[in-house]
Amino acid sequence: MSGGSNKFYNMEIYIIKGSQLYAENVAIRNVWEKDNGTFFDIYVHRLKKSFVFDSVFIKEIVDLNNNVKYQSISSFINDYKTSLNDDFEDINSKVKKNENSILNRIRNDLILLVFMADAWGYDGNIKDKIIYDYVVKEVAAAKSFSKQFISNYVSMLQPETKDFYEALMSIKSKSPKQAERLLNEIIKICRVDGQMHYKERMYLADIIYTLRENGLKIPDNLI
Repeated sequence: MSGGSNKFYNMEIYIIKGSQLYAENVAIRNVWEKDNGTFFDIYVHRLKKSFVFDSVFIKEIVDLNNNVKYQSISSFINDYKTSLNDDFEDINSKVKKNENSILNRIRNDLILLVFMADAWGYDGNIKDKIIYDYVVKEVAAAKSFSKQFISNYVSMLQPETKDFYEALMSIKSKSPKQAERLLNEIIKICRVDGQMHYKERMYLADIIYTLRENGLKIPDNLI
């Protein structure tokens, strides 16, 4: 799940457009690397909209909260990654201290959702929203949590295949309605790009088989 640190919400960036340099007050929501490039997900406060910028068009970054001026994009990225890791470690520490934490109630559900979200081509915004909506629907108390807290909790799961199959066993303890709700969200995730890919079909078949074994009636045309 994509996150971004909530520490970088009051930033000033200088953007190159044509031959001009423009300053904007922004929140930097996410930074990632793809195809040998670095990209920024930036919320522009003036326009109340988010945009994706290639880092080559960003000349300078200033943290207005701490009065820190980044002389290079790479120095900001290093600071951003360090901060993000600190956030994850902090959340991980809190969860470990309280094994009965509220979100742990649906931990196995989230493992299945995150695993299926990563099974074929991760489309962050849409899939993240499906998972977030599932959390707040299934756990009423989670509505009082910040989106950042939930995002960090989900992001640190990073399930592998063995985690998927271990979590799958927990479905057997669900009521038919609970299992059906979870299955519906998994199918939504698989169909985000308009088609069901081979890996998605393969793992979804295992989920459906497990649910059928547990007595849930599922139409044959789902996959």
